[in-house]
Amino acid sequence: MKLDLGCGDRRHDDFVGIDRIPSTATQIVADITKLPLREGCATEILLDNVVEHVADIAALMREVARVADDGARVVVVTPHFTSWASWRDPTHLHHLSWFSMDHFDRGWVARQVGARLRVTRRRLSFGGGPFGIAGRILFALSPRAWEKHWCFVFRASTLRFELVVDKSGSPGRAAQAGQNTRRMETPQ
Repeated sequence: MKLDLGCGDRRHDDFVGIDRIPSTATQIVADITKLPLREGCATEILLDNVVEHVADIAALMREVARVADDGARVVVVTPHFTSWASWRDPTHLHHLSWFSMDHFDRGWVARQVGARLRVTRRRLSFGGGPFGIAGRILFALSPRAWEKHWCFVFRASTLRFELVVDKSGSPGRAAQAGQNTRRMETPQ
């Protein structure tokens, strides 16, 4: 089963839309941090512009790990914390960075969440024009340096994370496997 958590009024083909507010896209009305679904039922989970609205991201990711099957794909789309879109919506509770989802790939966090959520791919987009080009170049040189020194001058737009749910047991073994699959994609 493929789940679109916090679907709002956007319908994605082949996905079951779940939201706490009924809409034409919502097939299951529920709090996405307490899903009425059995463990391991999802092969793919989409969180499209929703994590920034959830009060407890750790609780959400714990529920994602619970309903996801081992090896399930999780896609998280959110504004980067320097994006105007991240700040203009008063319902945004969190502002995320290039490194935010790495938190759920740590051993002690994986034990709390119930699975290691390995970031296998991530992408950051920038606007156009000279500032967008400069941002892309600085980011390509070092994402860490860009976020630490340059991000509020050369602002980004949207973050996209692709994660894989690893329920294999040993957080240490999963971490080693994750190091071999991490990829950084060129910013757009």
